[in-house]
Amino acid sequence: MATHVDFSKFVVHEFWELAPGAKVLLIHYNEKWLDGFVERSVAPKIAQKVGLEKAHAFLSHKSHNNKFMYAGVTGYAFEGDMEDGGHGLKLGLYRYNVAKMQAGESRADEHSNLRHDGDIKGKKGDCYLVDCVVTSSDQGICDNLKFSLKSLLEEEVFPLVESLVKDKYKGFVPVFQSDSADFHIDAEYIKYVKGYCKEKGWVWAPQAPQMPHANNLDLAVFPLMSSQRSVLARESSNSEAPVEEIWKAVQSVWNDLQNSTIAK
Repeated sequence: MATHVDFSKFVVHEFWELAPGAKVLLIHYNEKWLDGFVERSVAPKIAQKVGLEKAHAFLSHKSHNNKFMYAGVTGYAFEGDMEDGGHGLKLGLYRYNVAKMQAGESRADEHSNLRHDGDIKGKKGDCYLVDCVVTSSDQGICDNLKFSLKSLLEEEVFPLVESLVKDKYKGFVPVFQSDSADFHIDAEYIKYVKGYCKEKGWVWAPQAPQMPHANNLDLAVFPLMSSQRSVLARESSNSEAPVEEIWKAVQSVWNDLQNSTIAK
């Protein structure tokens, strides 16, 4: 709770009062896990009431579910007081996957089960994308691939923000607000982002841990995407919804998302 209070004091006394009439480009970015299975805890009770027999869904341990992680980056440009209104911005939607090269030929049947006499599904040297966990700066190794948050900022987010403050939002001061998950507080990662922001004259202001009410991704954007995921998962009956279908639904929500929703 103390960290929440400290962050709130920073927002009120330093961030909101950078200078009278200051131009601020507030940037939120955060991650979200989505999987293809929805437990129906109320289903047995409902079935009994309407006279139906119980049905069971058999699934592997939750760590083996089809799932993926993605990140959203949004912005809010305003002058002076945040409460006086501003412009919402969709800066990027990123799925945490990396390219992997196939080590040898693989064969599988029509159900994608590996078989030595099945149809060829992949040849040695083929490249494909695999979902993986995010880390601060570690990109992993070939047998344990990881997605580097530092690389995402370095190659995508920072260059995009720099182009904005040189053009449409010239004179605005970018303020980066991430959450404080474990991979956001790694020493190498913090050194890089603080150094980069200091060099550019930007502000690095991560929110306190367990403070989802402090950013619009947790408040407005991710709930919309989770709702679409739940619909697809329930339509899949007793099986998992395909991850690619869920990702397409997430992208559709992002594309249809109004900038005014972010600005609220």
